[in-house]
Amino acid sequence: MESPKTQWLPRTLRAACLTALVGFAAAPVVHAQAPAAAAVPAGPRTLTASFLHLNVANLEQSLTVFRDLLGMEVVTPPAAPREMKQLVDEPGALLQTVVLQVPGGGWKLELVQWHGVKVNPQQPRIQDPGEIMLAINVRGIDGLVAGAKKLGLTVLTEGGGPIERTGADGTKNRAVMLREHNGFIIEFVEGGATPVQAPAKLGNVSFYLTVKDLDQTVNFYNRTFGFTMPAPGKATPPPDSMIKLFNDKSLKTVRMARGTFPGAGSEIRFQEFTGPNQHPVRHRVQDPGGPIMPVTVQDFPGVIAAAKANGGTIGTGETSITLPADARSSWVRDPNGMLYQVSMPRPPAPPSPPSTPRVQ
Repeated sequence: MESPKTQWLPRTLRAACLTALVGFAAAPVVHAQAPAAAAVPAGPRTLTASFLHLNVANLEQSLTVFRDLLGMEVVTPPAAPREMKQLVDEPGALLQTVVLQVPGGGWKLELVQWHGVKVNPQQPRIQDPGEIMLAINVRGIDGLVAGAKKLGLTVLTEGGGPIERTGADGTKNRAVMLREHNGFIIEFVEGGATPVQAPAKLGNVSFYLTVKDLDQTVNFYNRTFGFTMPAPGKATPPPDSMIKLFNDKSLKTVRMARGTFPGAGSEIRFQEFTGPNQHPVRHRVQDPGGPIMPVTVQDFPGVIAAAKANGGTIGTGETSITLPADARSSWVRDPNGMLYQVSMPRPPAPPSPPSTPRVQ
């Protein structure tokens, strides 16, 4: 499936310097933990981190959620499926994408569907390492939940609708957890310290990644991508509001951390759960339910070495591949199964030859 030769991303999957991956949700699910120790030494710096890419089984079905229900703007409309052997080198594999954003030029997202190739839908759960959650500030939460139910989304929250809770800042908000068709978890939050103002329907979006071992994850991102996260605190029992949100009494403890790609400003929030059975996500490039993020780094060999030494996998398989000496791009899987397309900056185009004066 993957060629270890030099690879370059298509336009929509390289998206250099498109930052603003995530903002802060108005009311986190009581996720913050106090720092316990100084950050480990930073690794090679990240130059750019693109927006999040979500593999979906049916592009039109996913557009009914993100475009029609949530009101996200289409930045790059879907074109005809096209071949992209740099990503999936299988006969008949065709790629189709659409880029959306929060109205006003905010948070961006790319939906990706593969045609003509066998896919393995993941359908992970919130406790499964590699699962992602999008926490979205909204206005009109009851109407959004009603619309989500009509589209076939599953409401996870106890009672089948929003619950009221008090945020860390003391302000009240209403929140609900849903699972969309590909298994991605979406949290709607209304109210809190920074409510969405009319006529807008959406506000900030935060990206959460479920991890198996938060200590290992913090170490991996600090040493591989140059995050500066402090050592995580101790795991604590989840608050009642979290158990009600996920409607899962098997959750025993939770720990949280958050970090930013240096040089890119893109934030990821990490969450670790204990208690329920876990099934790590190990999606391939084309599998629905799998997240992907392209990252450009200034020290490609250093990043590859650090990823391999700190629990990551080079390539898309279960074990790391050996890259050729002239490789400038490769898939890297973090310890939780999250796939990154890590690349060096694209070489500058050679200068144009001087023009020859015309003889009159």
